[in-house]
Amino acid sequence: MNFNAGNARNRTRVTISIRRDLLERVDNLIDGLTIRSRSQAIEFLLSKFLGEKISAALVLAGGKPKDIKLGRTTKFLAKLGSKTLLEKVLEHLHGFGINNFLVYADYKSDELIEHFEQLSLNYSVRFITGKKAIGTVQPLIKARRFLKSTFMLAYGDTICRFNFDDMYRFHRSNNSVATLALTSVDKPKRYGVAIVEGAKIKGFVEKPKADIGSYLVNAGYFIFEPEFFTYIRKTDKSLEKHVLPRLAAQGKLFAYPFQGLYLNVNTKADLERAKVLL
Repeated sequence: MNFNAGNARNRTRVTISIRRDLLERVDNLIDGLTIRSRSQAIEFLLSKFLGEKISAALVLAGGKPKDIKLGRTTKFLAKLGSKTLLEKVLEHLHGFGINNFLVYADYKSDELIEHFEQLSLNYSVRFITGKKAIGTVQPLIKARRFLKSTFMLAYGDTICRFNFDDMYRFHRSNNSVATLALTSVDKPKRYGVAIVEGAKIKGFVEKPKADIGSYLVNAGYFIFEPEFFTYIRKTDKSLEKHVLPRLAAQGKLFAYPFQGLYLNVNTKADLERAKVLL
């Protein structure tokens, strides 16, 4: 990854004096891949020191579960120890400095809202609701007025263990509009599959019927710039089927592969595994 946050219009040329030994340490960060110049090295260190982070996330917690039976409740309220699945997702993101959450819910949204109203939280949760499942584009449209800066999108039934701060640095270093976390699985046909070249996703196919030569799949965590909304068309219903392939075709979608826990809770077995691992 190339540390090149922002573009030339957002930059100001400065002249500074710095101790020779510190400058040598700065120059040691230049690797030709991640950081290509002294300016990028200094910018990287300043961003890290000043704690530049994403402050807001949209979490998708909609849809009626098809493969998991939990009585009359929603899987997002499934208990993992003393806390629910959705709480676990939000808390993990909060651990990386995200304090403002928008949660989209439709099925059993009243139960979700009631549950969170009873909690004492050190972060903010605002619910956006719908009457029925409406795909993955409309929740973004509904939340757009609240998302005025870089934000994260996360699936509310998916937990990943990787460093979101590092993903954000990667996103900024590539001046990316959209960055997608990717994980490797043995049976990619059940997921959205990414074809990656270098740092970019060149093709994206949701649940392909045939082998497309890649085992890298959508891990359910994205970083978007507000500019991302300009790539959505009125007829789009699915982020995965319509918007991501378009972004990939236009060279606007970056890949952030990671190694670590990836847990998508869709079945009873997934839920039992989550209880053990989390």
